[in-house]
Amino acid sequence: MRRAAVIALLLALPLAQAQEPPNRDYKPPFKGEAVFDPRPAKRAEREAEAARLKAEEDARVQNLTVENPLNGPPPSQQEPAPAVDSTDAMPVAEGYVPDAVAAQGYVAPPPPPVIAAPIRTPVQNPRAYGYLVGDTLVQRVQLTVDGKPVDLPELPRKDRFGVWIARRASSIERAADGTRWLVMEYQIVNASKDVDVIALPKLKLLTTTREVFIEVADWPITVGAITASQVRNQGGLQQLQPDRPAPTIAVAAIRHQLKLALIGLAATLALWAGWWRFREWQASEKLPFGRARRELKHLDADSEAAWRCLHQAFDATAGRVIQPASLGQLFRAKPEFEAARGAIEGFYAVSAARFFGGQPTASGVSLHKLCAELRAIEKAHER
Repeated sequence: MRRAAVIALLLALPLAQAQEPPNRDYKPPFKGEAVFDPRPAKRAEREAEAARLKAEEDARVQNLTVENPLNGPPPSQQEPAPAVDSTDAMPVAEGYVPDAVAAQGYVAPPPPPVIAAPIRTPVQNPRAYGYLVGDTLVQRVQLTVDGKPVDLPELPRKDRFGVWIARRASSIERAADGTRWLVMEYQIVNASKDVDVIALPKLKLLTTTREVFIEVADWPITVGAITASQVRNQGGLQQLQPDRPAPTIAVAAIRHQLKLALIGLAATLALWAGWWRFREWQASEKLPFGRARRELKHLDADSEAAWRCLHQAFDATAGRVIQPASLGQLFRAKPEFEAARGAIEGFYAVSAARFFGGQPTASGVSLHKLCAELRAIEKAHER
């Protein structure tokens, strides 16, 4: 029995070595669970994935072969096909595939895809270098697509793009040729320690035309530091620099203009004063009460000459000799003297008592004051 057991063990060893290597993914089943070897299933999944990738690659190569115009000359430049006898030829429908070719597994190529024309929109970008923190940039986008004007349902809003750029405002301007431009203003909102390359954001603007967009590519710019990161503190290279002096204004021209203005003002005042003095002199020579006022300055107010001078002024004003009984003619000739009617009548009453009533002194009448009042009325109505 022992010999038979040893012989059976020796014969079983080669058979065990010829079997497949142990499955590392295999786990012993729990009690009551069916035994399942995952190796065939994984192998089938890998083969299916490889077949799918190969099919996609073949389809892509076939599409590129159909769409590439470099595969051959256009049909108009290709050699004509050999002539076929019209008696033996039969009309062939479009898309017809012979049975013999179909039997060999022929698959007709798909139709070439319809490629939409590219959208071209003029864009005016700012310069691409030399910016510091706080600088503003203006980007202009023409509101046309392939030369046709379009409208935007709304303007781009204020926004922040990363740590460098912020859009401040957006507006629409019309150029001299009638084209409309979208003007977007950006600002550098962060300081750089060194020269960095950033970019204005890429935009895709929706238009009021269906399925039409305006695409604006990003635009790279450089942003530098305001000052060097390290200062030597030697000579004029200091960490803190003094403020820039305010620009001076050329005042020589301003002073010259001010001098001319002052000379003109002085000349105007002098001419006005001379004209006023001339009118006063002319009035003292021609107008009755003006002449009487000038003469009264050299006469005694209680003298007969002073009273006679004022009487002559009344006579010259009325154009005739005026007596107390004929004062109405004076007021009809010169209605403006109605304002001083009481003073004039009092003057004539006192004058009659002085010259005809034996009362040499006049009381209650000031010739200088009355003459000045009558001169003012005369001057107000002077022509």
